[in-house]
Amino acid sequence: MEAVGRRPCGFGKLDVLGRLTVLLLCAVLISCQQLSAGGNRGSTYRMENHVMGINYGRIANDLPAPDEAIQQIRTMKIGRVKIFNSDATVLSALANTGLEVVSGLPNEDIPSVAQSQWAADQWVKKNVLSYYPATNIVSIVVGNELFSYPSMKSTWDKLIPAINNLHTSLAKNKLTDHIKLSTAVALDVLASSYPPSGGAFKEELVGPYLKPLLKYLYNSQSHLYVNVYPYFAWASDPDHIPLNYALFGASTPGVVDNGKAYYNLLDSQLDAVNAATEKVGYGQVRLALSETGWPSAGDANQLGCNLANAATYNRRLVRKMVSTSKVGTPLKPGVYIPTFIFALFNENQKTGQGTEKHWGLLYPNGTNVYSIDMTGTLSDGQYTPLSDNPIFTTAPPPTLPPGNVPSTTGTWCVAKPGMNPPMLQAALDFACGPGGADCQPLQVGGSCYNPDTILDHSSYAFNSYYQRTKAAGGSCNFGGAATLTTTDPSHDTCKFPTS
Repeated sequence: MEAVGRRPCGFGKLDVLGRLTVLLLCAVLISCQQLSAGGNRGSTYRMENHVMGINYGRIANDLPAPDEAIQQIRTMKIGRVKIFNSDATVLSALANTGLEVVSGLPNEDIPSVAQSQWAADQWVKKNVLSYYPATNIVSIVVGNELFSYPSMKSTWDKLIPAINNLHTSLAKNKLTDHIKLSTAVALDVLASSYPPSGGAFKEELVGPYLKPLLKYLYNSQSHLYVNVYPYFAWASDPDHIPLNYALFGASTPGVVDNGKAYYNLLDSQLDAVNAATEKVGYGQVRLALSETGWPSAGDANQLGCNLANAATYNRRLVRKMVSTSKVGTPLKPGVYIPTFIFALFNENQKTGQGTEKHWGLLYPNGTNVYSIDMTGTLSDGQYTPLSDNPIFTTAPPPTLPPGNVPSTTGTWCVAKPGMNPPMLQAALDFACGPGGADCQPLQVGGSCYNPDTILDHSSYAFNSYYQRTKAAGGSCNFGGAATLTTTDPSHDTCKFPTS
């Protein structure tokens, strides 16, 4: 980009020495103008190829080794990998793969790197130079959603010093054109997000934190990473946000804002961030979509978290983001947004609501939660119709590692009344067979034999399967024959387990 206030350099009939002197002076003046006026010091943006990225999270105790996980990523034809720290085994496994790598410096490590240039140099030596260029690190995300944690407010003003120290370390090794620095923010940095043109940052974040950050990103041609989840926006207001609008399926605009038509919620949310950056003078900074996705399962009181919606969202997301014909958003058409789906695996040790464990494209055993073409080639109609539950595929059911007991207190999985008996029988046969449910109480004389109906027996078997496998990715669906409930279905001597 052209620097603000740059003046053309030229010379008249001067001798060679004079010409060289003028050229040198012009170079110095341009450099000074770029630095003082916030001009662009970097070369070019990275991550310009239209390929999908994936978040490789590891908050689980049942995942495959990193080299196996990376091979699965390559098999899926994913082009970029984002990790949340700089784990040695993961960075080593990524070597010589051709994958673009976005590594991370965790929130808790920011203060030490901000305090000392030596500490930053050591961090770069250990976590970058030890692997690069065999491991193709293209960016380092310094902190994740830091401004979302009031408990870490003492670290907020250390973000820019940390980034500056890391930049200096990279510059010493002539890597600033190859490895970019940024941070990832959640949408809660916005004071308003609707309509998109009304997007604005929280005022208390602008002066001390966001403007210095955006100035650095503009100068270095680095993306602002944003974590955007249309699922949460829709689930918080399903009466006013159509599901099709959240799932890229709207045939008419959900919002028309200043003449710009929005056919999906994600574009609206991204442009709210774009509008916010414009309002503080840094609208030229590009966005990277560092996290987005849709959960495939969750708790009984969480709406819309199922295989069908998750598959629909992510399949359509891929087609949108790798497209070379429809690039960008209504506010910034033609501007490519590198995108990373959250996440590679279901992660059984994540805390919080049930959805937290069910964002993955893969189960820990490597089977698909649902099929997805990460090249964006397949249309909706070219996918095999979803069975909507892994038990009706040839994939083995999820298994729990020894000693791992899922906690689902207060949530049970039961058969839906009115379902077709043959369908219930097929699901019951699986649950009590390959699914591994404990169906002994359903035998004659067992504590749950009565009432001896297909509906009652299916409910007990479905719940047993669900409680045993939920933490490893098992869902309560059974081809649409089951549903979650918070009402204890236990009766008489028949006790439905919750773990």
